[in-house]
Amino acid sequence: MFTAPYYHIGIVVRNFEEAVDHYSSVLDVKFTEPTDNVLCIENPQMQQTENIKVVVSYSRSRPPYLELIQAAGNGIFSEKNAGQILYLGVWEPDIESRIDKLKQQGTGIDALIRPECDKPATGIITAPDKMGIRIEYLSTSLRLATEAWVLTGKYRTMR
Repeated sequence: MFTAPYYHIGIVVRNFEEAVDHYSSVLDVKFTEPTDNVLCIENPQMQQTENIKVVVSYSRSRPPYLELIQAAGNGIFSEKNAGQILYLGVWEPDIESRIDKLKQQGTGIDALIRPECDKPATGIITAPDKMGIRIEYLSTSLRLATEAWVLTGKYRTMR
């Protein structure tokens, strides 16, 4: 068996507590405690940047995890994207090289995720591909902390 880079499915939800209760019941899984990070979300195509509080929880199961994200802000995590799968999440060892590769492939970028606006990106969310699906590339620098969060259920800052 090998470890694939694909590890989660992200869904933006309108009511976080209701979504956790619903998917806990439907999938018979528990969820981690939620984050409450303020992140800098940049949309390079629209040349817009916003700092938003991102509330997220992962299913405490085997990969692929279900990631629930509270709708917030006016960008990628806004209510307009609620109620559907937003993206498939994969680990990425080199975010800057991935950005270059996406540009070379002509793949749009809907969001760059940064811990602070003056810091390097730790995540990329692509525009929908020809099949209508977005991919989130998340820096492998966050992997150990994320896996510990899922394993213990307790969140620790990942900056």
